[in-house]
Amino acid sequence: MKYIYWFANYNLDSPSVRYRARFPLAHLRAKYGIESSFVIPGYRPDRAFLFFKVFLSALFFQKPDSVIVIQRVRSNFLYANLLKLLVLNKPGNTIYDVDDADYLEYSSKTIFFFCKNCTTISAGSYALKDKFQSLNNRIFVNSTPVVDLNIIKENRSQTFTIGWVGFFGGDHRTALENYCFPALKELPFSFKLTFLGVRKKSEKNYLHQYFKSHNNIELEIPAKLNWQDEKDLQSRIKEFDIGIATLLDNELHRSKSAFKAKQYLNNGVPVLSSNFPENNRFIEDGINGYLCGSSKDFYLRILELYNMKGDKYSELSLRARKSIEKFNETVYCNNLVKGLPLNGT
Repeated sequence: MKYIYWFANYNLDSPSVRYRARFPLAHLRAKYGIESSFVIPGYRPDRAFLFFKVFLSALFFQKPDSVIVIQRVRSNFLYANLLKLLVLNKPGNTIYDVDDADYLEYSSKTIFFFCKNCTTISAGSYALKDKFQSLNNRIFVNSTPVVDLNIIKENRSQTFTIGWVGFFGGDHRTALENYCFPALKELPFSFKLTFLGVRKKSEKNYLHQYFKSHNNIELEIPAKLNWQDEKDLQSRIKEFDIGIATLLDNELHRSKSAFKAKQYLNNGVPVLSSNFPENNRFIEDGINGYLCGSSKDFYLRILELYNMKGDKYSELSLRARKSIEKFNETVYCNNLVKGLPLNGT
């Protein structure tokens, strides 16, 4: 393979677009010499011009040894319909990339079209593979990678810090309320509680109100966070002593690719995670973090990590960092190269 036409959905604020497309495409160019065209939809003239330029090139003048990737496109508007036309005219050279259960929140019509008509599906989790393999048996799992900037935790923070990263709200908030928040309110020591990604004023007010009677908790919610500044984001995560990755036992969360947990592990931060299959692919209980099935489990593990001797914590942190061998960009790109269809093969 020498070239990839990649048609993404959303914008660069989307983790999928950054970690499954933008960063890996740069890695493929640097390590494999594979060039690409990367399209993000939009109504701005420059984006529209780029789309039609790449679309027409792929449709009428497709480069030799190239493939076309459609990433999480799910609407039924112009962008999606033109890409459907492209897929129908390029049998044997297309892939649908999906890493979330979008069919639960949006119309499944377009999603299922691409699943059925693209040559291959690249799924972010085994739950998604199980869901879509009846539509297309040419499907492989390729878990979302994290960019390795060699930003590694060296020592526990002066103030013990429990951290969480992501968009706060919906099921993510419910999972925290069910599993983690009750445990945090019971902890008998002083600590910092950091939330990266809480943006709405109402959400910030909720968190301050929830923990206001607990003087042992120092709440930290950065006012601004540039999701596209990967170095800054990882430097903040490195300050965590524990990374929280809570999920609910529902189809939406079971379909996720354990990305939150992988972000912590990448920077050498031990993880406390809900005990679900996809997270368990990367978190080894007692090796690089702990799996928790209840609020009590979260409480006991946080207490254990707080009281853990420095050398034992360092070992846990080093093993967390070593976990990236399972989900770094090299693994992802190798799987992508092997899984992408080429000339109908």
